[in-house]
Order: sequence, then C-alpha cells, then structure tokens
Amino acid sequence: MTEPGAHHHDPASAVNRPATADAADVTGAGSAPATRPRSRRRRPDALRRGTGIGASVILLGACGALVVGISGLELTGAAAQFPIPVAEVPAGEYTGICPGPPRLIASGAALTDPEFSPESETASSAVSALVLSSLGSVLPGSDLTALGAQDPLATIASSESGEDPVPESVTDEDGLTNRTAGVLADQPVDEMSVFSAQPVGNLPATAGAVMSYRATDGDLGGLALAHCTPPRSDFWIVGASTTVGATAVLTLSNPSGTPATVDLGLYGAAGPIEAGGSRGLLIAPGATESIVLAGLATNQDQLAVRVLSDGGRVTGHIQQSLLRELTPGGVELLQPAAPAASTQVISGVRVQDEDITDEITDQDGYETATPGLQVVVPGSTDAVVNVRVYGASGEVELPDGGVATAAAGTVTSVALDSLPAGDYTVEVTADVLISATARVSRGTEAEEPVDFAFAPSGTRLGSTQVAVFPAGSRAALTFGAPTGRSEAQLTPVDEDGILLEEQTVSIAGGTTVTVAAADLGEDVVAVLIAASGDPVYGAQVHQIDSEPGISVTPLPPGSCGQPNVAVNLGY
Repeated sequence: MTEPGAHHHDPASAVNRPATADAADVTGAGSAPATRPRSRRRRPDALRRGTGIGASVILLGACGALVVGISGLELTGAAAQFPIPVAEVPAGEYTGICPGPPRLIASGAALTDPEFSPESETASSAVSALVLSSLGSVLPGSDLTALGAQDPLATIASSESGEDPVPESVTDEDGLTNRTAGVLADQPVDEMSVFSAQPVGNLPATAGAVMSYRATDGDLGGLALAHCTPPRSDFWIVGASTTVGATAVLTLSNPSGTPATVDLGLYGAAGPIEAGGSRGLLIAPGATESIVLAGLATNQDQLAVRVLSDGGRVTGHIQQSLLRELTPGGVELLQPAAPAASTQVISGVRVQDEDITDEITDQDGYETATPGLQVVVPGSTDAVVNVRVYGASGEVELPDGGVATAAAGTVTSVALDSLPAGDYTVEVTADVLISATARVSRGTEAEEPVDFAFAPSGTRLGSTQVAVFPAGSRAALTFGAPTGRSEAQLTPVDEDGILLEEQTVSIAGGTTVTVAAADLGEDVVAVLIAASGDPVYGAQVHQIDSEPGISVTPLPPGSCGQPNVAVNLGY
C-alpha cells in the first residue's frame, strides 16, 4: 500500500510531452535557460481567497485519493460476470512537515530528548511556501501552523466555507485560463511546523514549502535548507557522522493521530551496528523525539540510518554539525534519500574551485572538506558499484573507471576530488539495492569557517514539481539526464503570485544544466517545473556570496491525479 497523504507520487508516472526542435541546449553553471515565450499570464485585480474542499476519506491512495474498482467478483457456482463499479474518494490534504531550525545541544550526555540552545546572535529561520490556484484563480485553503498547535502562524488562503465568492475564470488574449499562486515569504519560525493545503477539486493541491536557516556566527554558523515533507513509514538518511567534533541529532515527529513504534537500522563503514535503545521507540501522536546518534553509534565517520515505523507514519531528519577545535565546520539538515534501488541519481553536486579547496584541505583536520560519495548496501550481498558523473559538457571520467566494491551492510566512500569546479549529476548503479548521498563543501579561504552540504539521491521529475526559493541565498536549479534527451518547462512565480512567461530548458543525455534563479526574472520566489522526455533529475543549490554557506536539496516529488486500485473480492 502506498503512502497516504496527498501530494507525493513517483514522478515516473508523469505524462511526457514531445521535445521541441526550437528549444536550444543550455549548459554551464549559471547560464540562462533557452526560452520559449508564451503569453504572460496576468494576475486578477485582487487575489481572491477560495474555499478548499475538505477531505472525507475512507481509504487513501498515494495521492490522498482513491478510485476503487471491484474486479472479478467470483462467487461459487456463479457464471455471470458483473460490471466493475468505480468509486471516487475526494483527494486528501497536502501536508508537509517542516524541520525546526538547528540548535546546539545543551547536554551532550543526553540520549533522547536533549535540550537545545541557539547561542547565535545572527541565526534566523523561516519557512517559505507556495500554493497554486485552480483554473478559476481560486486559492485552496492553506496555512502554516506550529506542529501540535491549533492557531496558524500564517494563512495564505482561508478555508472557511462561504467566506469569498468563487470568481469566474479569467482568460488572456490567447484564450488561456489564468492561474495565480499564493505565496508565503519567509515566515519566521523557531520550531517544527506544518504547511497544509486543501485539495483543488478531485486533485491534491500543487504546493511546496522549504525551511531555511542561516547564521554567520556561533558553532552552528552556515546555511541549511530542508523541504517540508510528508510522513512516511520507511526511509533512509545517509551522511551522518559521530566522530570527535561531529554532532548528529536524529529528530522524529509523528504528526498523525496514531502512535508510532519506530525501529532504527544503523550502518557504518564496518557493517551493521547493533545498539540498545534503537528498537521499539514509541512516539505518541503529535509528539517529537530527538536522539543523539553518538549514544547509539559512537565514532562513526560515515553513518546511515534506516527508519521503519509501525502504526503512525513519521517524518525524520538529522541535524549534522561539525566543529574543528574552535573553528565552525558547518551545519546541514540531512533529509531522506530516494527509496533504496539498484540505481540512484544525485543532482546538485557542486564542486568548488580546486585552488580554494586545496588551500583549505591542506590544513590539519580538514580531510573531509573534499567532495565525496557515500553508498550504503543494506542487504547481505556485496555490491559492485559503478559511478558515472555528468557535467555541463558531458561525462567526466573518475579514477578506476568509477567502479568500486561495497561490502554488504556497510557504508562505502567513493572520492570525487578529481572533479574540476562545476555542477554535476552522479549516477550510481549496482547489482543489489543501495542508497546514496554526495557530500560537498564550501569555504572562502584557509583558517576561516567552512560549510558543507549533503545532496541525497532524488526521484525522476514529473509534471508537478514545485521549487521554492527563500530570501537571502543565491539559488540555482540543476537538471541532469543520464541518457536520452529531456526537457523541463519552468514557470517562474514572482513575489505577488503572478505566473511569468514559461521557459524551456533542454537537457541532453549525459549532461547537467544549471539555471540560476536570477535568470528566470525579477523577484522570482518559486518555480513550477514540468519535465518531459527521458528521465531527468533535479536539485536546488543554495549558497551565499562572500560567505561559506551552502545547502543542497533534491526537488521534491509533485502531486498527482487519482490512482486506480483494483480490489479482488471472492471466497
């Protein structure tokens, strides 16, 4: 049974659209995408709030909506075949759980429920979000609420029935129906929060949200971003470290009304780690638990965590930070990678200029400031791993052809320090199931703070991706296509919720294309993404000019239509 809740779906099911001959290739970091202008969609005089449709759910499919068919009703002695009735269940609510901002641990000895302290004068945390209107320019009910609270922190559109009349559809000079977007820009937060949006008709809302953290002082100086994601029952987080100076805190939240019993699977460089207290963790409805991973797996330079939940579904992330003696080494919020599979694709692997990297890594204790790949093999069979790297101009060869052997039950590193500066997409294939993530770093000079980021593997892009850009960072989108040829249609959204001219980016197989947010238009706060053609993967890369901050997040899966589920009844 797939995840309930509304809005996430395997992008492989996206409807492809044919490539267009006049869409030129776009390559190179920061280059402007090829464009195919369309009529500008104008926003109505007043952004009306609309009534969202509440979910009356009996059974939920992957997108919060379920079409149930009764096929092959078999009765003993019955010769007649009955027609298959179809029942449509309203789509569910879009729900994304946003991580809270990073915090220092006040008590390093605590195993669970550690106390946190901000201890930074410049730290700021905010959630930015977007929700797309219906074809009639009616926004679904949508708001941001602190986890476990009743009153919203901010409301994009009210969900109270009858508050606003439903406006007539507005069309432009070409007869195209206008759509608008509701925008939430940098809402300050100091704890975990929930972004929710009601469905639009029979479909889940097209929406997205991201939590951003930035600090220029203190032990947690750096940049960290994380998408607001739905709860799951099984996921992997790869890239944690519990060595001297490294702190990893796993935070699990149960937003459902059902208690969750969680088991943690821990994997290190030497194999699986059995630890007391990692099984049968009870998380009450609406509760959040934080676990210092050093209490379960000490002195691990590379650690992967599998989270399995029975009962209520949970969300999880790892707050990873590093302190080299008295010098801050960066902070990141590690989020789940794509489900374990024999092929993993990672986009958004940004490699810094070699001269700066060499200057930084020549210092004692900075060996981990080089780019690298971590691959975990959860099964009982060793894996032969093949790593291929695609840059702006095509494939870049790795030493030994990118082939490595990864022992069963371990986390294996593959160096990427031979890559020249640029943005890359990494394809990892194996003969068994694997999970993978890539680590990158950014610094300005030696003896200064360094920040790092982890780019987890992502899923194939579909037709309803949403990328939200928070203020304060220089954002870019990276797209990678391992084979074939793909296109990505980008529709920028400005701070007023106006959908700007659609632009088309062409991605040749075996390349990576980078599109800077600044090249999409002025005051762009989000982008609607629709991919077509061969499989293409994407990520958001954020950094801060003249500062070491960097963060990478894969583009989250989008919403989808109603699935068909056949139910066979018989006795």
